[in-house]
Amino acid sequence: MKFELGNLNLRQLRYFLEVAELHSFTRAAETLHIAQSALSRQIRMLEEDLGVALFNRVDRGVTLTEAGERLRHRAAALLKDLHRLRHEVAAESAVPQGDLAVGMPPSMRDMVTLPLMRDYCRLFDKVTLHVHEGISVDLSRLVQDGQLDCAVVVDLMAVPQVSTGPLMRERLYLIGPRSAGLRVNRTVSLDEVAAKPLILTTRPNSLRLVVENALASARLPAQIIADSNSTSSMVELAADGMAYTVLPYCAAWKAFGEGRLSAAPIADLTIDWVFIHALTPTSSLAADEFRHVLFTHCAQRIRRRQWRGAVLSA
Repeated sequence: MKFELGNLNLRQLRYFLEVAELHSFTRAAETLHIAQSALSRQIRMLEEDLGVALFNRVDRGVTLTEAGERLRHRAAALLKDLHRLRHEVAAESAVPQGDLAVGMPPSMRDMVTLPLMRDYCRLFDKVTLHVHEGISVDLSRLVQDGQLDCAVVVDLMAVPQVSTGPLMRERLYLIGPRSAGLRVNRTVSLDEVAAKPLILTTRPNSLRLVVENALASARLPAQIIADSNSTSSMVELAADGMAYTVLPYCAAWKAFGEGRLSAAPIADLTIDWVFIHALTPTSSLAADEFRHVLFTHCAQRIRRRQWRGAVLSA
């Protein structure tokens, strides 16, 4: 079976690759932050242009047809080449411009991502900024695949074909309702964490792995009553008293400032945030400036003592 790539829309290719990766229109729509109906319409238009079906609809999602598998390999390579070309062309300009796709952890949304976006777009109005929120393992893969220019992720393992630079080390906190009386200036032990009913991030989220590995090393059982891929939901449920959670302080910063919960640092439990970007022949000026604004924001929060338990990496 053959098809031509002549009139394909790059947006449709990105949408197609996301559905192919997640095997679900629903999950892909959530990740892409678009309506499922709009995503389905774009994929249907793509299939009509090619004259072939790309997905098999099954009970629990979708699988790729033979033609879909062939397109997946060719589309991924095409987007990588276009991504590299964009970097090379943009590097010729002394002014940051073009598109910049970055990945940020959901836990940093209120403290870092939102003010960072406002400042970056004001400073560099010739750049169109695309922000993708996700867990570290997914963001790392998207940088590897050339779908993101750079990202902030938890440093748990080496990522091939990606350049990694240190950002900061952050303590993890036990977070519960205000009535729990947890104090930010009093450290709690892993034993105290294990004694609480917990709602944690879903696997393979790096935060979940850090907590589980620490408890396992201490031979402590975890009372996990629920998990979620939304850190904001976990914070709200902890504030409501459903359970406790373990997160970096930045994830609960807004709710803590509003006095809706209490938090305490956990002894010897930290995560390292790193800044990663794709290994391209030329460096993107837009990405370099994003990294600079990111570091500036993080440093200001720490210097003003708004970001408890965080220390910039040397």
